[in-house]
Amino acid sequence: MFTMLSGIRLNQNARPHFGSISANFSGNSSHLLQGHFRRPNNPNRTTEPGDSPGLRIPGIIGALNGRIQALKIILDKEAKPVFQPGQEVTGHLMLEVIGTLRFKSLAVSMRGMARVHWTESRATGNRLGSYTEQYNAEIEYFNKKRYLIGTNEQGERHVLTEGRHEFAFRFQLPSSDDIATSFEGKFGSIRYYIKADLDQSWTATHRTKKAFTVISPLDINTDEFAIPVEDASEKTICCWTCSGGEVFMRATTDRKGYCPGESIAIDATFINQSSRRVVPEAVLCQTETFMAGGKMRTKKTKFTALSGQMILPGKEDTWDGQLLKIPIVSPTISNCGLMKVNYSVKVVLVITGSYNLMIQLPIVIGTVPQRRLLPPLPSIQPQSLSLSGWDPSPPYPDPPPSYMECIQSATDLVDSNDLIETASLFGDTRFVPMYCYVNDGPLASPPGYSEDDPYPLEHQQ
Repeated sequence: MFTMLSGIRLNQNARPHFGSISANFSGNSSHLLQGHFRRPNNPNRTTEPGDSPGLRIPGIIGALNGRIQALKIILDKEAKPVFQPGQEVTGHLMLEVIGTLRFKSLAVSMRGMARVHWTESRATGNRLGSYTEQYNAEIEYFNKKRYLIGTNEQGERHVLTEGRHEFAFRFQLPSSDDIATSFEGKFGSIRYYIKADLDQSWTATHRTKKAFTVISPLDINTDEFAIPVEDASEKTICCWTCSGGEVFMRATTDRKGYCPGESIAIDATFINQSSRRVVPEAVLCQTETFMAGGKMRTKKTKFTALSGQMILPGKEDTWDGQLLKIPIVSPTISNCGLMKVNYSVKVVLVITGSYNLMIQLPIVIGTVPQRRLLPPLPSIQPQSLSLSGWDPSPPYPDPPPSYMECIQSATDLVDSNDLIETASLFGDTRFVPMYCYVNDGPLASPPGYSEDDPYPLEHQQ
């Protein structure tokens, strides 16, 4: 005997089997859980007409046991989920249930890890062709888990009634300096996230994930990052067997340390004593270096660029504070054992008909903006007022930093473990790290002193 359940045929005389089936539902199928359920391999199972090993049925469990309408992690700092080592990550888990949901446990965990992965093709040297070699490495910074309902032990089942349920959680980030800044790269990532698992044991696990940004402080307000970076280079251009003259350039940045949103001021001198025309250019470059299995893999990215005017033979040109804007990019990362992120300003003389002349000026992208001093307030001489301990020049604390999403595209948090361990994954799993951003506009001066009260009282007692 067979019964139709929203377009799904079940054999009432057989033991229910929950597998990876997919079907197009017609009619009222709103009571089915939206998710993907996987069927384990069972060689003894009889295939029904119209069934196939790759089919998936969304939410068949929900039809028998109640269903999960929503499973979502909401951080208290939802608008700007940015943290530093040692801070607390707080929020709540929202679970919305339709019907009566029976389950084994509900747990939330916080994990931080660095992971790299890439592949390389190798030739075998014979007619068999080539093979692919895998490179993987992983560092786990922390992995903390809290059970909100139930435990990992086999035992009592728990029940949630229909409606919306919220469960608060709180985690403490380690204060170690070894925790690197969040980063999503070509061949690896440094990632921190909260994960919630609802385990039904006899069926499967339902999961949601939410990543957040951790920024390891890198303060550029030190003497080390205040000094300019300078370099020079020259080249003799050859024309067949004769010398075509020389080109020379010298370039300097105004300092070594910057933050995203600021501009790099470049001073440069270009001398063209050759017979060729040359054009000066400057580019902000990022170098990602990944390490695994004794091997290294790099990726170089060019960001903002500027170009000068063409310099004719026998002429020269200078740059006086040419500005190169820094977009919202990852800070310099040097405290991770699996990957490094470095920056440099590449100044190039593009030479017609010859190899270019180039110098690299290494810089550091930090996370604590440079402190700028406000103009001094006009002095005020109180005549009949005496305030003990009053300081006419109060301190001006630095404003809190602004954070904006990195210019890179969003990455997906779903990994191979999620596909293996879970039956359904809820929520938006895309993630873009957020980094410190400085508004590089002019700093507003305080209003001038006036004897007139801008807010006079309407009534005098």
